Amino acid sequence: MRCLTQRKKLYRQRWPNGFTCSKCQGTKCWTVHRSGRTGTLYEYSACGHQDSITAGTIFHRTKVPLRVWFVAIFLIAVHKGGTSALALSRELGLRYATAWLLHHKIPLAMTDRNAQYQLGGLVELDDAYFGGVSHGAGKRGRGTAQDSVVIGVSLNEKDHPQSVFLEAVESVKKETGLDVLKRRVEPYGVWLSDGADIYAAGAKAHEADHRVTLSTDPEAPEVFHWVNTVISLAKTFIDGTYHGRGRARRQLYLEEFTYRLNRWHMGTRIADRLLVACLSSRPPPNAT
Repeated sequence: MRCLTQRKKLYRQRWPNGFTCSKCQGTKCWTVHRSGRTGTLYEYSACGHQDSITAGTIFHRTKVPLRVWFVAIFLIAVHKGGTSALALSRELGLRYATAWLLHHKIPLAMTDRNAQYQLGGLVELDDAYFGGVSHGAGKRGRGTAQDSVVIGVSLNEKDHPQSVFLEAVESVKKETGLDVLKRRVEPYGVWLSDGADIYAAGAKAHEADHRVTLSTDPEAPEVFHWVNTVISLAKTFIDGTYHGRGRARRQLYLEEFTYRLNRWHMGTRIADRLLVACLSSRPPPNAT
């Protein structure tokens, strides 16, 4: 695929109704010649603002060919087990540093898109601990020194999962959890949890119908079937693709996992959705 074709694809995705100024929303513009530069630059007659197809997106000022970006987006989007930066480097013939930066920026776009959605209706809530061997003195469960992650799964009328979220927190405490639940779960609804303070306080703040099943209750495995399944899949993904490493980037890995899981039904069309997310995401620092 030639670069021109890729730019046309970006154009159609970003401006399906024609070019629009990001500053004044005007549509009348002219092209600006840029000596030694590729890509078209537009200047709008109403405000004088200059714009391009990639400006203000994850591709802003990129030195990496769009063809490489497109392939990287496809590989990260469609591989259920994820694609590591090392695998991208080998697959695309890139320096590891370049592959790592693409592998960092694309999940940032996933993160931005995940943040736009909240779980609603019937929601299973629980927490788990990631990181392999405990970082502390061997405690298990709440109180362990491993990385704490809050998980939510919303269910449809057939009790099948609709959407999930996973968010790493410093500790599973009421003060920390309330902020997570406020951002991730809609008010009201029905919450299923083990009754921990974090969920009891969150349900009260959300005016949710809070139904408690203790982890020791015989019906607990059935009540928390889907949230336990998500926890197992997420741990397999992180241990398999990233070998449990990257504690500092744990949330980014969780967002990548969440983005794919919430769109598993799309098949390869998920790559096009991720391209749209990349176009909608603000450019992160350290442009490539």
